[in-house]
Amino acid sequence: MRAMLGVAATLCIAAGVQAQDLPEFERLVLDTEFQGGYGVDFADIDGDGLTDVVAWATNPGQLAWFRNPDWDKYAVTSTMQGNISSAPLDIDGDGDTDLALAHDFSLGNSTGGGVIHWLENPGDPMVNEEWQAHYIDEIPTSHRIRWADVNGDGRQELVNLPIVGIGASAPLYDVGLQLKSYLVPQDLSVESWNGVVLDHGLELSHGMSSVDWDGDGREDLLTASFGGVHLFQLATNGQAVSKTQVGEGLQDPERPNIGSSEVDAGSFPGGGRFIATVEPWHGNRVVVYRGDEFPWNRIEIDDSLAGGHALITADLDNDDVDEIIVGGRSEPHQLAIYYYDDRAERWRREDLDTGVAVSGLAATDMDGDGDIDLAAIGSSTRNVVVYRNLGR
Repeated sequence: MRAMLGVAATLCIAAGVQAQDLPEFERLVLDTEFQGGYGVDFADIDGDGLTDVVAWATNPGQLAWFRNPDWDKYAVTSTMQGNISSAPLDIDGDGDTDLALAHDFSLGNSTGGGVIHWLENPGDPMVNEEWQAHYIDEIPTSHRIRWADVNGDGRQELVNLPIVGIGASAPLYDVGLQLKSYLVPQDLSVESWNGVVLDHGLELSHGMSSVDWDGDGREDLLTASFGGVHLFQLATNGQAVSKTQVGEGLQDPERPNIGSSEVDAGSFPGGGRFIATVEPWHGNRVVVYRGDEFPWNRIEIDDSLAGGHALITADLDNDDVDEIIVGGRSEPHQLAIYYYDDRAERWRREDLDTGVAVSGLAATDMDGDGDIDLAAIGSSTRNVVVYRNLGR
């Protein structure tokens, strides 16, 4: 166990204090030396009922968790390199949270790597800091993994989105990739997991999120790629896998500066839904899509990001309307919140932090007070930061 920055390092910042719809946040720095930081998530790792923070780094490889509320840091594994995506779930049904991990990632190697393991929570994660790894599969450039009940059976499936197709190379990346889903096997001692390829037509897909789009009990998938935003639904519209272009993305003839890079869905004032994206790949624009017929209308709400690399939506002020939280990892570093001003009928921006080169974001109510909290991880700034929502 290594004690990290805790309450003594807490700073109070006013995020949007003057804005009509935004709460204040308390800034908690969990780590200032998390080199190569790439992703962050929330999960109860030690089973005490409190939501902890999981963070991972690509190079040098690192996967660790920070215990709520003292925020001490514990390793999960020290053997995996090129860690690019992680997703928490009680995979073996023993009551504690395990982690799926995509690693051995290199965008420059589209013919190898892309390994996925699940890491078994030892039950005493504050003592055992080398969790047992179990092989799942490997697809070169596996880049985004997440759990979603895509078939509506009440159980979570693992979805794997590589960033490019096998053999693709810069700057065109003009090879279709495999979007693949895996059922958790009943016998977890199997050598690998069986998977189903849902689609093989996307080119350079950097973002993925899930939402029950039509309320049928299945979680549908949203992807952000060179082709814009696509919605994938199982057993819909008379197809095994229905694929719909929701948004066209940035229409620029020069690859790789095209399409969409990050994606999430949110609720809009008066009902309805919007899609938010960063465009183009690692781009400078924040975009909102709305409409009645697909593809939806594209509205740029900001063009001042630097290396946009993370986007999520969440209802931060409990008004049943989602805000858009976006981070950029290039200088000038930015973490911003966009809220819809229904009186002016426009999106407005409030800056939350400039001290994190945001590579990854997560949102949840980590302290059970009914308000959504945030976590961010910085790549070049090497920090892991939690933003506790203090309400309005």
